[in-house]
Amino acid sequence: MNTVKKYLAAVLVVLFLLSPVSAFAASSLTLSLSVEEVRRGGDIKLSGTASSDRNDVVVKIVSPKQAVFYIDAITPVQGAYSAVVAVPQDADLAPSGTYTVIAGVGSEEVTRTFSVTDGNSVPENPGNGNGNGNGSGGGGSTGDSGSGAVPAPSDPSGIPSAAGQVSGTSITPEKTADGRYIFGSGTFETALGKAGDSLTVSLPASAAAGGSALEFPAAALKSIQNRNVDLVIVSGNVSLRLPAGVAGAADDRQSKVRIVLNTELTADAKNEIQQSLKDHPELTSSGIVLSVVMEIISASGSVTEIHKLDKPAEVTLKLNEEQKASASADLAGVYAVDGSSVEAVPGRWSNGAFIFTAAHFSYYAILEYKSSFTDMVGHWAAGAVNFLAAKHLVTGVDAAHFEPNRSMTRGEFVTLVMRAIDYTGNMPAKAPANGPAFSDIAAGAYYAQPVTDAAALGIVSGYDGAFRPKDRITREEAVVALVHAAAYFGLNETGSGQPDFADNDRISAWAASAVNQAWSLGLIQGDGKQFNPAKPVSRAEVAVMIQRMLEDRQ
Repeated sequence: MNTVKKYLAAVLVVLFLLSPVSAFAASSLTLSLSVEEVRRGGDIKLSGTASSDRNDVVVKIVSPKQAVFYIDAITPVQGAYSAVVAVPQDADLAPSGTYTVIAGVGSEEVTRTFSVTDGNSVPENPGNGNGNGNGSGGGGSTGDSGSGAVPAPSDPSGIPSAAGQVSGTSITPEKTADGRYIFGSGTFETALGKAGDSLTVSLPASAAAGGSALEFPAAALKSIQNRNVDLVIVSGNVSLRLPAGVAGAADDRQSKVRIVLNTELTADAKNEIQQSLKDHPELTSSGIVLSVVMEIISASGSVTEIHKLDKPAEVTLKLNEEQKASASADLAGVYAVDGSSVEAVPGRWSNGAFIFTAAHFSYYAILEYKSSFTDMVGHWAAGAVNFLAAKHLVTGVDAAHFEPNRSMTRGEFVTLVMRAIDYTGNMPAKAPANGPAFSDIAAGAYYAQPVTDAAALGIVSGYDGAFRPKDRITREEAVVALVHAAAYFGLNETGSGQPDFADNDRISAWAASAVNQAWSLGLIQGDGKQFNPAKPVSRAEVAVMIQRMLEDRQ
């Protein structure tokens, strides 16, 4: 190496040591190891590809004691680079354990692991390439293995420790010969060591489209629980976020987890939906479905299905253009179906995706809900009422009647507003504890918690220590509460100026500013001439106001 190259390499090494590496890596940078386990006195060959020959690939090896074991800047030749690293015989210089190899060019980074042992044999690793093979099948060694290769060492779960690749806090599993996707404990621990509040497993879109299984050591569930890290699995338009403690996390190192996401409308899925909807004429299928299966597989091969979760998972199902055309965003929602019943699932529609929480794993179908309120046929608020009914935010007085012209009590109104905030996903996890206590709110009333939370958030206030939950709420009272709640809906002012109601002088001073702001936000229009501030607000009017607050989020 000439003087200029030594200088450039030294600069790259310093930058690599001092600078954090981006969490995003381009597929053009790869890294392979000739073996997964090497004894002291032996050597290991590392090799890979880079996007060009213009920039050196900086390679660093970190020992089990987190010390730099090796570092060099390697110049690619025709897009390929390689190096042979000798492992000292001295145990102090080469302690036993797992070593992490990191290759980087600019913002790109790939990571692999190997172990140093005192053993007498040096197993070859047929699956430690670029995702083309693994201990479970397919592929040959990328190093100078010669003959007599034996299977790569595996976790007690049977999955090769180094299966998969790491880029920052993202794991790309390896595909086995039989179509499964796997990652091992070494790969997982490398990514976990860099994780903040979450770690991502990235699968190709074809995995969820065809129901391919993802498998990894069950001990990973214990690790994410101990570290309070969420595990996010992404495949195409599906994202599954498993919170720390999502399922039983016994420290069983001989078991593995199998997760299967499937968006294909199979014959079984279609039958489950049809059987579930037999007694529900108000619901129709859009043909969009997601099946989620989670299993624990023991060393003996016994399978335990994880159905009910200890903590709910969050699922995001993004619709493509064809699916958007088959499901009305105004009327569609997520439902769990099991072949005999159907259950609405808490969630919301946002930016072209259904985002919902799953307390258990099963079939989830996108269904359209069409209310059968006979007194809403041809009504000016029918669209708003159907919109809210489909999201299960409002119900009728019975199955056939909504009673749109009936006035609404203060307790009913606040309950609906808080349901709508919860629907947006913006409800604080815990409302402030310093809200006022009302003397007339009975602990067991259906509106008790919504009123308490709304008061703590500053959305509503009372009258001399009382809330008056059974009083009819007036239009100006409703508008003040909605304006206070607007921050939780992300509304923007329309710039339409101030309203010119003929009865502006009859609007209470404490409500005047809110009426102007509600007009600017597009929440009210009056009757064309008057606002009628003291008039009780009707169920239809409230439905329209709440719809206007929610529809901008579609």
